[in-house]
Order: sequence, then structure tokens, then C-alpha cells
Amino acid sequence: MNKRTFIAAACSAIATAALPVAGAHAQGDYPDKPIRVIMPWAAGGPTDVVGRVIAVQMGEILGQPLVIETRAGASGTIGTAQVAKAPADGYTLLMNPSVQGIYPAQFKNLNFDPIKDFRMVGVLGTVPMVAVVPPDSKFKTFGDLIKQAQAQPGSLTFASPGVATLPHLAGELINTSTKARITHVGYRGSSPALTDVAGGHVDLMYAPLAPALPLIQSGKIHPIAVTTKTRLAELPDVPTISESVLPGFDIVTWYGMWAPKDTPQPIIAKLNKVMIEASQSPKVVEALKSQGTLPSTMSYQEAEAFNLAESERWIKVMQDAGIQPE
Repeated sequence: MNKRTFIAAACSAIATAALPVAGAHAQGDYPDKPIRVIMPWAAGGPTDVVGRVIAVQMGEILGQPLVIETRAGASGTIGTAQVAKAPADGYTLLMNPSVQGIYPAQFKNLNFDPIKDFRMVGVLGTVPMVAVVPPDSKFKTFGDLIKQAQAQPGSLTFASPGVATLPHLAGELINTSTKARITHVGYRGSSPALTDVAGGHVDLMYAPLAPALPLIQSGKIHPIAVTTKTRLAELPDVPTISESVLPGFDIVTWYGMWAPKDTPQPIIAKLNKVMIEASQSPKVVEALKSQGTLPSTMSYQEAEAFNLAESERWIKVMQDAGIQPE
């Protein structure tokens, strides 16, 4: 081998050996540029508000901003599909509520798999719900309400922000679990639904805490139970549904962060660690509290299992309730 050939071969060997080292170095330096976070819902909504609060704090910890990009439409599926097809390099993420797991039961022709095409980064926070009735309702306990619904099927109604929202599915699950029949009345959002509860036009609503709490405090609606397994600090005298009727009952709505399915595990782990750190900072805790949201400390493995269990649970509820995909 002459000198020129030897040098060329040596350079080639060095370059080849350096490739995995360079890749590891690049991953270790993650992130070295801004991260896009797709928000598949309209700006100003609860997912957007919660997502931005945590994204800003995560960016401060990582040293690179998380830039929210709104891609709203089709119940969140437009933006979600965009992330499913994005490069799996940790620079395109998705923030979505728990509705992501029930997309298969909502839509017939999805161009992505909401479970298999994603990896969970983590749960941003959970949102308790509270069962509320009109202020002059004759029902002072949740147990009394269920007893009438069992004795007189169809005599009572419950409001929700819309078909296949978690407040709607919570009502369907309670109907099935108690063998009661309370008729669903869907609205376009929580505000008009709560207005009709306050006015006595519907008998009940399983309402997210944030929009319900001011109305409870002003006496416009009355709380009779909470959906979480333990009582809420905001409503310490209101019993749980688990205490009242269904032992072990526990339902929350929640917000999560996802990445494309082939995103490397070290990146997922780093993002999860930073998310938990961000969500525990005092200013983020206070901001989440204003949205009726409790910070989460789930690992990415726990979040993945939780997401799968929630998806299976609510898809079955939809099927049992006869809710057909569009």
C-alpha cells in the first residue's frame, strides 16, 4: 500500500468510526434549536392556555424555546396528523387533551393511528370534574339523584360540552355502572351547558372544575359530588362519587404531550424530566390552578400506560353507549 492509499484508507476509517460518536454527541446536545409544538385546538382554549404555560417554563429549563404553532380543525385531528408524519427527532411535538385516545371511536377514516404513531412524553396536568345541579334542585346528594334515575329511567337530564367529550362519556359510564338512565343533552361548550344548569333547564352536569368553580362560589350552581378518588382542596365538603355511589370511581380530564413514534428514548426521557420540573415550579402551579388543573409527575412510561388504559376505557364506553364514528 503506497502512502497516498494508506492516508485515504486511514481517513475513511476515522470518519466511519466517528459517525456514531457524532450522533451520540448531537443527541446529547438536544435541543440545539427551537422546538415546534403543534397545538391542534384554537388559541385561547384550555389546552392552549395550559400548554403555553408549561411550554414557556420548559423552554427556560432547556435553553431553547418551545414555539407553539396552532393547527386547529376537525376536532384536533389536522394538527395531530401533522405530528404523526413529522421527523422523529424531538423537534416537533404535540399537545392535545385526552380526546386523542378516543379518535378511533370518533372518526372512521383517520390517516394516522393515535396510539401506534406516537410516543407519550408525559401528562401535562389533570382536571377534576364536579357533578353540579341547579341551586334549587331537590337533590342534595349524588346518591339521591341516582336513586331517582334508577327508579324513573329517563326522567332526568345531564348536560355536556358536546358529544364524546369526557363530561359526556363520564355521564354515560355512570349510567352504565349504576344501571340508571339519565338523558344526555349536548351543548357547544361548557359555558352554555352550565348556563342551562344554573337556569334549571337540565338537572345535572359533570363539569370541569375551572368553569364550574366561580359559579359554585357565587351560588349559581350547587355541587353534589366530585369525580376524583379523593376530595378536592377547593371543595373539601363535597364528597366523591366513590364515597357516594361507586367505590373506586375516579375520572379526570387531562392534557398530554406526544412525539412521533420513532423519537429516541433519551429525548423522550429528557423532555419528560423537564416537563415535570416545569410543572412543579411555583408560577406554573399557580397558573395551572387558575385553570382548574393539577400538575402531573408521571414518568413517560407511566404516561404511556395511562394513555393506553384511558383510550381502551373510553372507547368501550362509547361503544356501549352506541356512539358511532363519523
